Amino acid sequence: MKEKKSLLLQTVKQMNQGVCVAGIGFVLYMAASALKWGVVAGLASIVSFPIALYVFVSVVAGREKDKEAVTYNLLWGSGALAILLLGCAAVSVKMWFGL
Repeated sequence: MKEKKSLLLQTVKQMNQGVCVAGIGFVLYMAASALKWGVVAGLASIVSFPIALYVFVSVVAGREKDKEAVTYNLLWGSGALAILLLGCAAVSVKMWFGL
């Protein structure tokens, strides 16, 4: 049986690298927030959130295919990172619009 091509990340190595990229976005958000660079912090979170969400969806799909290779640590970690970045992006947008 031929495996279908997918836009999602396929290997555990790719998933780990995706989590690292999203994590760097979160670190950039935190650093920019500490330096009171509101616009930069907001942009970092807004750009990083779709990446984290994409990685999380890839990890969920990978976990369904191979429960042995894709660990719960990767699953829960990528989900938590996506939720954190969503919150950061929401707070940034809220501050920009003065809500």
